[in-house]
Amino acid sequence: MHTKTSSLKTKLLKLAAPVALACAFAAAPTMAMAKDAPTTVPMSSHQITAAQQQVASEIGKVQQELAAIRVKTLKANPQLITEMKAYETAFNNKVKTLGYQPEKLIKRAQEIQVEATKKDISNDTRTDLIKEFTTIRTTLETQQRTILNDPAISKQDKQVQDDVINAMKKQDSKTADLLKQLDQLVMQFKK
Repeated sequence: MHTKTSSLKTKLLKLAAPVALACAFAAAPTMAMAKDAPTTVPMSSHQITAAQQQVASEIGKVQQELAAIRVKTLKANPQLITEMKAYETAFNNKVKTLGYQPEKLIKRAQEIQVEATKKDISNDTRTDLIKEFTTIRTTLETQQRTILNDPAISKQDKQVQDDVINAMKKQDSKTADLLKQLDQLVMQFKK
C-alpha cells in the first residue's frame, strides 16, 4: 500500500497544476456572467467558486513546498537525476514510437489558458475554449495511460517515483505530511 500511495502522490504532484488551471477556468465563466448580469448569479455559485479557488491556492502552496524539497533532494542525490533522465528517454522514445505530439497539445493548452482569462471575450468563446482545453487534457491523459500500459515503462515510472519520494522523505521530514495534505486538498477540490 505504501508504494501505491507514493505513486499516487507523485502523480498528484504532476496533476496539481492542471487542477488549479481547471479551477481558474471554472471560475472564469461565472465571473464573466456575474459581470454581465450582476444580480442573477446565485450566491452559492460564488461561494463554491471561492472555495475552489481557495483550495487551488492551497494546492499551489503545498506543491511549491514539495518542489523546493524535491530540488534539494535531487541536488543531494545526483543518481536520482540519472535515473530520471533514463526514464524520460524511455518515455520519450515510446511517445515517438506511438506518433504522439504532446508538445503541440501543451502549447495550445497554454494559449487557451491566456485566451480564456481575457476579460473582453464572450461567454460563448470562453466556453468553446474550455471545451477545447478539456479535449486536449483528455487526449494527453489517454496518451499517458497508453504509454504507461507498457510494462517496462510502467515499472520504470513506479521505481523513479518511489525512489524520489523516499529520498524526499529522508531529505525533509515534512514531506510525508505535505503529501498527505496534498491528497486531502485534491479530494476536497474534487467535491
